[in-house]
Amino acid sequence: MNSFVPPKRKLWELLILPILVIILYFIYPHTDALVLFVFGFIWNWVASNDLSLLFQNRRYRMSLIKMVFNLQQLILKPFGKAPKFVKIFLSTLPAGIFWSIVIYINQSEMPWWATFLGSVAFEIIQLEINFFKKHKENP
Repeated sequence: MNSFVPPKRKLWELLILPILVIILYFIYPHTDALVLFVFGFIWNWVASNDLSLLFQNRRYRMSLIKMVFNLQQLILKPFGKAPKFVKIFLSTLPAGIFWSIVIYINQSEMPWWATFLGSVAFEIIQLEINFFKKHKENP
């Protein structure tokens, strides 16, 4: 059985996460906000990977990665024909909605907005990477 190993480009995207966490810590030094920020960032990172291996391999049939991917696809499916900008905006919502529901059910006083912020940070990084990739190809 092959394990899920994302391409190197996708792994480089995760190296930006510690830098963002340090910056957020100086702005808002609460660990609960940092954890939720990381959850939102990683949620969108997982959803952006090519997960065709997960649907073929029985090892991942009940994995958290597959749950994240399926929830992301389920929430975004009605907006399949929407413009790209709308899809990018809407892709920040599933992680935030999921963790906001978890926070509400547990009746905890955690900053629900941190997950949305993590998702937005990842999507902005994706936009920058695609922008620079286009400029590199077409000087």
